[in-house]
Amino acid sequence: MSPGLGQYPLDHLPVVDYRSHKAYGQALAKPGLGTRVAALKRFAYGMTLIAGRRLADYEHLPRPKDKQRKLQWMLRHSPTYLRLILSQRLRRMAAGSAYAPKSATAKAILNTIEQDGIFAVQLSAAQLADMAEKLKPYFGELEQRLAGKSPDQRKFDETRLWIDPDEDPEIYAWFNDTMRATGIVEAASAYLKRRVVVSHIVPQINDPSDNFWANHFVDVGVEDSICDYFHVDATYNLLKMIIYVNEVGEENGPFSYVKGSHRAGRGFWDGMIRRANDYAELSWTKPGYRKLFFALPRALQRKGAFGADIPNDSRYVKPLLDNALRVTSANGAGVLFDPGGIHRGGMVQAGRRLAVGMMLTEQPD
Repeated sequence: MSPGLGQYPLDHLPVVDYRSHKAYGQALAKPGLGTRVAALKRFAYGMTLIAGRRLADYEHLPRPKDKQRKLQWMLRHSPTYLRLILSQRLRRMAAGSAYAPKSATAKAILNTIEQDGIFAVQLSAAQLADMAEKLKPYFGELEQRLAGKSPDQRKFDETRLWIDPDEDPEIYAWFNDTMRATGIVEAASAYLKRRVVVSHIVPQINDPSDNFWANHFVDVGVEDSICDYFHVDATYNLLKMIIYVNEVGEENGPFSYVKGSHRAGRGFWDGMIRRANDYAELSWTKPGYRKLFFALPRALQRKGAFGADIPNDSRYVKPLLDNALRVTSANGAGVLFDPGGIHRGGMVQAGRRLAVGMMLTEQPD
């Protein structure tokens, strides 16, 4: 971690000129009417999803128990969800300065997050050992899952495992108690202007065989971007945290965050367009998805997952790389960050990275 790093100097997220891009405009035929219509239909689907999620403040609602039929499950429990949505909105409207931090530790964390968008989390050796022990069975389950698939068969989500709070409330209690003691929950509540808790705990394993961040344009012979995997998340109104479970150095996929970029990602329509494309899977870089994305009107050609598309001679490379804060185990146990800022991580060159991710979301009624 380099304390001398500056802040992201731009007031907007990177905008790629896809007409001149070697893997898009220079490699794809001019889209026909049918392709343009198909692209717009897919974009409209993504926009509907993100508009609904934002309107409902979805990230702060309980996750559906039926993972295979999420929509049906939520519709059956719509009275409960409507009550939660209304009560949360009313509580935030009446909150005022109720969540202003009181402890000096929380104030310092809040100031850092507001300025940089990221804070390096510090935990004691005893806390890290206790955490690793509690997570051991979940990493064992992940190991078995990954051993059963070759790297080319492996999907990104298969490197992660969500822990159901109903099945293991003790681990959620441990993380909440620990993060309250460090001032993180208090600072996060102040930043988000709502009472939050640690939620959605997800262990993850990454190793050099992961290919989600490489070889995007081999079909047209275009090299990978040195900004590959830089992205902003498709979520709204929350903070995230990643804690390293093993020792993570420069070669083990440390988390990187472009300091100050969380302010550049706050444009309403720009953010909605980028997230709509992400949810519609138009951000994917496989040839069929590139063809559809390139068929969109130029004003809609924006992604939240834009890193792979930034040419190595782009004017955005320097402001991204020069202000990217890389956090290894030498600097902290992990990170607390605003996922609306530009970040990447898990790009392992050697060894492995064992980490646990979590969200800071509104405490349920």
